[in-house]
Amino acid sequence: MKKLSFLLLGVLLVGLINAQTFINEDFSAGTMPPDGWNQLPLTSGWNNNPTADAGGISPECVFEGFNYTGTARLITPSVNMNSTDTAAFVFKHSYVKSGSGVTIGVASRNGGDWVSIWEKTPADDILAEEVSILLTGDEITGSYFQLCFYIEGNLSNVSKWNIDDVLFFAPKVFDAKLSSIMIPSVISNPAPVVASVLNLGNEVVNDIDVSWISYGGIEHDSTFSGLNLGFSETATLNFTGSWASPMGSHDLQMYINSVNGTNDNDQTNDTLVKTIEYQSVSYPVMPLFEEFTSSTCAPCASFNAQFVPWCNTHADEIVLLKYQMNWPGAGDPYYTAEGGTRRAYYGINAVPDLIGMGTNINTSTAAADAVLAQAQQMTTTFDIASTFTMTGTNIDITTNILSFANTSSMKVHNVVIEKITTGNVGTNGETSFEHVMMKMFPNGNGASKSFTSGVPEQFTFSYDLATTNVEEFDDLMVVVFIQDPATKQVYQAAYGLDGTVFSNEARLASLTLDGVEIEGFDPDIYEYTVELPEGTVEEPVLGSVPMDENATIVTNMAFAVPGTATVDVYAEDLITTKTYKVNYYIDYVGKEEINASNVKVYPNPAKDELMLSGFTAADVRVVSSSGQVVLQKNGFRGGNLDISKLKRGVYFINIRLEDNQTVNKKIIVL
Repeated sequence: MKKLSFLLLGVLLVGLINAQTFINEDFSAGTMPPDGWNQLPLTSGWNNNPTADAGGISPECVFEGFNYTGTARLITPSVNMNSTDTAAFVFKHSYVKSGSGVTIGVASRNGGDWVSIWEKTPADDILAEEVSILLTGDEITGSYFQLCFYIEGNLSNVSKWNIDDVLFFAPKVFDAKLSSIMIPSVISNPAPVVASVLNLGNEVVNDIDVSWISYGGIEHDSTFSGLNLGFSETATLNFTGSWASPMGSHDLQMYINSVNGTNDNDQTNDTLVKTIEYQSVSYPVMPLFEEFTSSTCAPCASFNAQFVPWCNTHADEIVLLKYQMNWPGAGDPYYTAEGGTRRAYYGINAVPDLIGMGTNINTSTAAADAVLAQAQQMTTTFDIASTFTMTGTNIDITTNILSFANTSSMKVHNVVIEKITTGNVGTNGETSFEHVMMKMFPNGNGASKSFTSGVPEQFTFSYDLATTNVEEFDDLMVVVFIQDPATKQVYQAAYGLDGTVFSNEARLASLTLDGVEIEGFDPDIYEYTVELPEGTVEEPVLGSVPMDENATIVTNMAFAVPGTATVDVYAEDLITTKTYKVNYYIDYVGKEEINASNVKVYPNPAKDELMLSGFTAADVRVVSSSGQVVLQKNGFRGGNLDISKLKRGVYFINIRLEDNQTVNKKIIVL
């Protein structure tokens, strides 16, 4: 646990259990200013935006800078504070600067002048954070009390100040708030479970009990002690276990059970749910550049004098495709109707023009650099393996595509290009042309395809190129790209080369559990049964190594014990697959109980709750008669155990004490 302080407060906090909320604004109404608020002295700058950059939920309040020097305020409704001696103002925000010397802050007043209560002059951008401000005594007196956000200075030096989840309230005695679940929104491996908790109450928080629910439905309960959190202080909570799920988006739920051994006075902020997308496999993005050009276009020659050397420098980092257009003048003789289809799709009305990953960009190497830099920070769920063979003038193309995400209908384009052409020389002075489109399959509109995660798709085309503009039949390549027809975003691109052979080896060289090879493993045996030790809740780490280093491995956890985990192996050709299964089981039924007379579990039979006693701390697991772990409490100190969600039947309760002694009891749930 790492303790952080948001605000140093050297005051004694006094409050009531029954707190009062004066202002609660999340900007969800979509209006600016919100009802009862004002923006003065300026009536512009503050907007309601469909973003969540402050760390809340869309929409949010955003101040966007403009050419003005002075102060802009967003003012809350007035509140009568005559009967309140302690109040807290909490908000989320982030800041993006475009210059320096601008001050942001929060101020208060009671019908008079504004007095700053929080202020920053950012030298750098401020990432999303939550700010808590405590007001006491004379700071909150008056029947016409107001607060405001203000920003002052040269407002053109502001890009954006994002604000959300504004709360003004009188603190309760015990009020711990789950601030955030600190797992990335997109993960590709099991992630440690980490959260932050904020004390919004008057009393110091020393102990807090928090649970999170695994994808498999197991409740992981942890008690964090020795926090010593004063008002507005936060702690980072590191839980045991990791979050993992099948591919796709799934919700992780977390909630506070108790604060300092008692109920939290405000349970409205005790629960968080975060949607986390699990991408078990992702690939680097190969950016596609599409140029519209012509041998009769003088500006095209000027641009290509810069762009062609840039493309050669980055030949291994990009995919390049050029469409010759039929204007200006007579136009390029290598123009085709399929090129015209692409022109109409993008709305091209001038040459040269450049498309980077489906977006129209400036015809400059600086713009191309920006697209390449962006692509190098991205990943995609698509991989492409394409090859072709030539028999005389006939081309046979085979393209395999593997996606690890379910998609709506995409467009798959297979495009024959010639590396260098010279037969289309026109009037602009260029004597050779690179990566010229010769034929598109199945046509200029591409092939429509909806992809299913983990299911390979194959596209084959055969065509006699004798009627095309091809000059040298041994100078061809294939460009393959996958595009969203609605947004025009290109998700992945690749070259297909003549005669490339991709391996079809999809077997494993090893299969391990917690680093130890599974007994009897054989690359040609695809299913194994493994007995796990009694008391096992978290499944072991299933490891594997492919025979071919270019194969792709996807491990699918069981998420329950007993259960079945699988390893899917996709060969380099992306079409050949093998699946290995590992079946886990635990033989709970018939185990003898360890005689530990001081440990009591009652009543039995039981309904809704059990009483556990005779120990100071233990890891408790309730297991169904089939061996399924249905309830887990780590560090349980005894007392009532809630079993109200269990179905009627026979269960086994496994109690592992601090000295690792294990007690097993059979119970009946009514």
